[in-house]
Amino acid sequence: MTKTIISVVLCIILALTIIPGCSRETPADTFEKTVSILFVGNSFIFKGNVPKQIKTFCAMYGIDVTYTTIAPGGAALRKTKKRAIAAMETKKFDYAVFQDKGGRQLFEPQGFVEDIKELCDAAKHSGAIPVLYNPAWPNNDGIPDEREQYKQTRPYLAAAKQNDAVLVNAGDAWVYAYRTVPDISLYKHNDFHANNAGAYLTACVFVSTLFGLQVKDIAPDNLYHGEDALALGRAAWEFYLASFSGMDS
Repeated sequence: MTKTIISVVLCIILALTIIPGCSRETPADTFEKTVSILFVGNSFIFKGNVPKQIKTFCAMYGIDVTYTTIAPGGAALRKTKKRAIAAMETKKFDYAVFQDKGGRQLFEPQGFVEDIKELCDAAKHSGAIPVLYNPAWPNNDGIPDEREQYKQTRPYLAAAKQNDAVLVNAGDAWVYAYRTVPDISLYKHNDFHANNAGAYLTACVFVSTLFGLQVKDIAPDNLYHGEDALALGRAAWEFYLASFSGMDS
């Protein structure tokens, strides 16, 4: 597949991205001062401590994020969904974020679809907004593999639409960021997990998607302070706006 064709594929992904219930014009002061989030997934959540970075960003806008994580390493949702449902039955969450084992949507698609539906239904029943987190996973020598990422993304797009869930499409945001921020490094060395910069970008995508906020400043207690930090925040915001532009066209 040529680079031109791959570029077209990314544009299609942006055009199809589903982000129900969010507005690009939503100001931070329309949200409650405290927002509770449940994160259910695996190492794609705790590598780089994505929840903590989200909490740090939101604090800059006067939003106090509290969070609970159910994220054992390498876990599929079929192994954590009972704990997740129990957590939602016993505690009030504003958002419930679900992320499955990397690649499971491809090698076990029926299980992926069924588990996502069960968890989204449970979230809605509890009063939480269901959120699907599509991480950046495939890479080629530390650079996102656009063609493989597209394969990973499509099931998340479909699941978000089918379950009326918010999609945090970090995977394709990473592809976009590598096009706009020069000499970027988001992966751990010889690994497919995020380093602190990659987790920072993912957190920016979360904040843009859930709260309609662009990260324009670096908090003193943030986990990443690289020179490209603000450029990553801008890339996440541009990707978010491009997703809405695709929906409106």
